[in-house]
Formats: sequence, C-alpha cells, structure tokens
Amino acid sequence: MQHHERRTYQEENGINTGLLAQAMAAGLFADRRVSVPPEAQTSFFGRSFISVDQIQSSNEVNQLFEMADVMAKVTESNGVYRPLVGYGVTELFYEASTRTSLSFEAAAKRLGAKVHVRDGMGMFSSVTKGESLQDTIHAACQTTGNDLIVLRHKEDRSSEVAAKIAARYGVPIINAGSGSLEHPTQALLDLYTIKRLVGRTERLKVMMVGDLLYGRTIKSLAKLLAIMDPQVELVFASPQELAAPADFVEDISSRVGSVEETDEFLSALPEADVVYWTRVQKERFPLGQEELYDRVKDQFIFRREHIELMKEHSILMHPLPRVNEIDYAVDKDPHGAYFRQMRSGLYIRMALMHEILLGHQIVA
Repeated sequence: MQHHERRTYQEENGINTGLLAQAMAAGLFADRRVSVPPEAQTSFFGRSFISVDQIQSSNEVNQLFEMADVMAKVTESNGVYRPLVGYGVTELFYEASTRTSLSFEAAAKRLGAKVHVRDGMGMFSSVTKGESLQDTIHAACQTTGNDLIVLRHKEDRSSEVAAKIAARYGVPIINAGSGSLEHPTQALLDLYTIKRLVGRTERLKVMMVGDLLYGRTIKSLAKLLAIMDPQVELVFASPQELAAPADFVEDISSRVGSVEETDEFLSALPEADVVYWTRVQKERFPLGQEELYDRVKDQFIFRREHIELMKEHSILMHPLPRVNEIDYAVDKDPHGAYFRQMRSGLYIRMALMHEILLGHQIVA
C-alpha cells in the first residue's frame, strides 16, 4: 500500500513557510512584554484590583504613590515614558462616566498601550440581547487578546465576578466603580490629592458630606484613610435619609480614632483638614422615591461664604460630577481642590497599571 504524506494547509496553498520565515526574521514573534524581577513584584503586580480591602499596609500605598510621583513628573515635564508598548487594555463601562473613563484611557495611552474602549455597555452591546457579565468578560479576553480590563458596573459584586472569569486568561481586572459599594481607584486618587495638597495622610480630621448612603467613594476613602492612620477622625454629615449604612459605620468605627455622625456640616467645618463633598445620586434611588430625592437633593449646598469657616490650609474635595451642591463661585478659591483632584486620577491610574503589569521598576 502506498502511503501519502499529508500536506498542510500552507503547503497546499503555496504559502509554505515563506511568510512565516519573513515574519520570524522581522521579529514579529518576539515577546515584547517586560520581565519583572521578584524584587519589583509588589502586592499589586499581576493581580486584579477590585477593593481597598486588598491593601494591607500603608507601605503598599506609599509605593504606589512613589510611582505616581514619577508619572506626574513625566507628564508635567512633557516627557515620554511608554513601557506598555505591546500591551493592550480594554475598558468596559456599563455606567456613564467622564473623568474615570477618560483618565483610564489617557493613562494607558500615555504609557504606550493599545486601548479598546466600550462605553455605554448597557445600551450598545450584546448586553441588550441578554448577555451575562461572565460571557462578556470571556468575549473581552478572547476577542482582544489584551492584558488588562478596566470595568465599571452597576452591581456591587460585579468586579469580583469578572475577576474570576478573567483569571482563567491571566488577565487582571481593575474596578472602576461597582454599584454603591466600591470605587477603589477614586479612593487612591483622593488620598494622593490629600497628600499633595495637605502634605500628609495622617493626623487628619476628614468630614464627608452629602449622599453617604449610596455614595461609593466615601466608603472606599474612609477605609483607605484608616489604613494610613488608625487614629484618623471622621465626620459623616448628611440628611438623615442619606446617612451611611449602619454596618459600614460599625465596621469603620473599629478601624479609626473616632466617627461622628451629624445631620449638619457647619459645626465641624472649622476643624476639618479635608471636606469631602458628594452629590445626591438620583440614579441610585429605588423606583418610587422621586419625592424623597426632591426633598433631600438641595439640603447640603456649599456656598462661597462657607469658605470663611474653613481652616487656612484645608481643602474642599468632590469626586464629581456635581449638580448644584457646590456653588460655582467657589471654583477659583484655593480651598477648592476638585479640579486638581481630577489630575491626580491620571497619575494614580498610570501608576496602578504600571504596578499591575510591570511592577515597581522603571523600564528603560
């Protein structure tokens, strides 16, 4: 019996090894990803970042801030640092966003990565056909071949669900906001802003004002402040209907020096080093509570005259967007830090991507 040698598809179609040889000679198969030595592998390296609770010590935060300082210096000096050439980042945003989406995209691109952005996932994707978050993560990993996913989602535990799927592909997830529970990168940029403008992250009195029930930023920031200084003093000021959840208050009270709850903000204003304002989040109110929203939305408004009550070197922060809870007349005052706060987001997100993908090193 005559045996016929099986021919490959490439041989049958005449391309043989010609193109493969050319591609190899051109270096197309060389892995351009950076080698990360053990000493550069911090707690962020190669891991999803979905909660402030993952951070165990102030040293971890300070290492990240050290990298953020480098990113700030490079950006402000119009320098170029593109260590993520050859890497890819996917953004999946199920909720509306301006600052978070833009800063993540800008951060990745400034570092040289390819970026695929999908805003409006709830309206302009297969989610409208009933696709689950799990299957979307499978799709994002398989269709792009990217190295990192940035996720914003309306469900509290969404990033945990996504991280379990993405781990099968070796792709970390960064939580860019999950429901009313967490916004860990916002907390990091908030703390970085405090460090840059106040000059320290300990011995602080911080007043958080507004929607403390649905606001996710205050929850993440409070936990991060506790890590940096277990003696930090917190004041929670809100309408009674928007008070911080009892279980959260109980938990954070065990981690910090003191927690005061109040339904007015004027008393603590002269003593606060940081005043952290938030808007009333209409989109998180349950259906049928429109009347409640209308009743509480304008109860806490920061006006120009309130600046006179603040300490000389204290700052007024806001995660933004604002509706009308901070008067525009405040914008030009040095106490107002919320626009500078946005720039901190660029540096922190550059630093975080770098630490996750490249570790704590400068890549030549």
